[in-house]
Amino acid sequence: MIINIHGFTGSGDNTKYRWLKANVPHHEIHSPTFDYAAMSPESILRQLADKVSAYMEAQPPGAAALHALGSSLGGFFARCLNLLFPQLTTVLINPSLVPFLTLRGYIDCKAYLALLARLAYRDDTLAGEQSRLRVIIGDSDELINHELLTKPLLPPDFRQLYIIRGGRHQLELTPEVGGILKSILE
Repeated sequence: MIINIHGFTGSGDNTKYRWLKANVPHHEIHSPTFDYAAMSPESILRQLADKVSAYMEAQPPGAAALHALGSSLGGFFARCLNLLFPQLTTVLINPSLVPFLTLRGYIDCKAYLALLARLAYRDDTLAGEQSRLRVIIGDSDELINHELLTKPLLPPDFRQLYIIRGGRHQLELTPEVGGILKSILE
């Protein structure tokens, strides 16, 4: 199963969801819609974590892998899931890892900061080559400065970073991006 988590202005029925349905059809796709402005980040994460836990408990040993894919603010929640479930293969696309900076005025910044602070101490998942985290960023993202707000949050030797030349915030699912996603999700 793949959990697809959309950005602030998106819905569960988005271009990444439709791409996943068409290009990795052997996976069940769960793509919930959240009203980020109205819901607390704790309740959103709880819903996502409950879905992951239920899926993992229902699967026999050796069953198909579980993946999380998050874009923009969805990348924040996918990263939180990765911290809670280090065995979860996680793909962040132009993630808003510090939404209290990038979405100030649209979200409850204190609640997001509190959630991040609570989970930050669990961050041992990036060490070494065992990490199941992958990050795809566009070098022309007009909303998030990845040099300041993404790369510094990754270890200096992080090798699972893909930089898409000319990639804007709404990263198009070009053959290059699609190839990266397929190589991770299959």
